[in-house]
Amino acid sequence: MPKVTGFRTVDVRFPTSRGLDGSDAMNKEPDYSAALLILETDDPTLEGHGFVFTCGRGNDLQCDMIEQLAPYAVGRDVADLATSMGEFARSLVRDSQIRWLGPEKGVTQMAAGAVVNAAWDLVTKHAKKPLWKFLSDLTPEQIVELVDFRYITDALTPAEALEILRKTEPQRAANEAKLRAEGLPAYTT
Repeated sequence: MPKVTGFRTVDVRFPTSRGLDGSDAMNKEPDYSAALLILETDDPTLEGHGFVFTCGRGNDLQCDMIEQLAPYAVGRDVADLATSMGEFARSLVRDSQIRWLGPEKGVTQMAAGAVVNAAWDLVTKHAKKPLWKFLSDLTPEQIVELVDFRYITDALTPAEALEILRKTEPQRAANEAKLRAEGLPAYTT
């Protein structure tokens, strides 16, 4: 079973301010950039990629914070990640050493997003499925486990979410067929 052995970050910047691409009345000089994370495994054909966007300055800070969180993935079996993505994602924002840096906001939250996205990319590449298919094949219990309900239990509890998902199980095949027929093949912002 493949295991995460390391990672690297790449500070990718696009000089969009030269032509004012992406500018608007309030933000006149964005240099759209991305902090890219690549999770490496002991299988040379398997890597996980995740990234977050910035507007230029600060992209280096985003890469630095990703480098603080990416070690949480190192040493993990890809199969273990596949069965514990919810807990893995939550572990990224519970580091007691960086908790005062805003683990659920700003640069830290964005870095956690890059690590989580790279882990999902790794898991789904290993499963040889697109993310939507991987998720749609999960049981209702597995889907509920992915969700951090800490801030929403006043509106939706895990038990209520589970009940909703179980009620929709009979339509699963029809929903997938509709998605395959009418869904967008890809989307990003």
